[in-house]
Amino acid sequence: MKDICYLCGKLIQHEELSDDHVVPKQIIKRKQPKTKGFDYAGVLPSHEKCNNQFGPEKCCQKAMKLIEVLHDDNCFLKRQHRDNPNINILAINSACLSDFSRQDLKYFKFIDVRNKGLSEWSTLSFFTDKTKTDPIRQSLFVSFSVLAKSAAALLISRRLKNIPKQWRIIAIPYYGKGNTFDLDDIAGNTKPFDIGVKVWLYPANNGNWWITYKACDIVVFMFFWLSGISSDIEEIVPFRPSAQCFEFQSTCLIDLIDYQWKQI
Repeated sequence: MKDICYLCGKLIQHEELSDDHVVPKQIIKRKQPKTKGFDYAGVLPSHEKCNNQFGPEKCCQKAMKLIEVLHDDNCFLKRQHRDNPNINILAINSACLSDFSRQDLKYFKFIDVRNKGLSEWSTLSFFTDKTKTDPIRQSLFVSFSVLAKSAAALLISRRLKNIPKQWRIIAIPYYGKGNTFDLDDIAGNTKPFDIGVKVWLYPANNGNWWITYKACDIVVFMFFWLSGISSDIEEIVPFRPSAQCFEFQSTCLIDLIDYQWKQI
């Protein structure tokens, strides 16, 4: 697979070669490449263009931070506009996003009203030219795409002999204090990639795989449905219907960029 780009599945010419980190550098704080007690995931070959265009990685850490904030009752309020109940307002305490730059706020489409009075931004006219957004959904999808790409890279580099021709990934998020979450007793002892960053790979039936990815305070359970064998989703995800399940389907991982995961 050394001549194949794992992101698009096409041949790589020598001048197009770029090494892509299996675990994104953006979620690794320790010094690379090796630190005692931690694993090192290495790199996979990719086209330089495919590698460079995977923009969601740059925002992944902030997206996971935003998910944490949006599940902290001390950081946000949800309200309906008193004059138009169709306008839903999500107000976030700026202190909870102290490390977000103006560019970060713009990426997640926040409206900064810190320098505006209540009388200015609470009127209906203030919202007439504003686009309706969903920061919870956007931050979740960014996190899904980056962690699914990394999980797929780990699967390719450590378990698979060939790059799959069809990708189908089911993602189930878990929110909470990820630092207390551990699957070593179930899925085998696994070295972390950094403090709070750990991945478990364990085989399912028919050549499919379960991958659990812990990063920061989010844990994502992913089922890599690679066999092509049709199954009932309830057989795969026994903790439905209470859990949120999202699906990605494509012939190549590069399509994870800005992918709108389908809730199932």
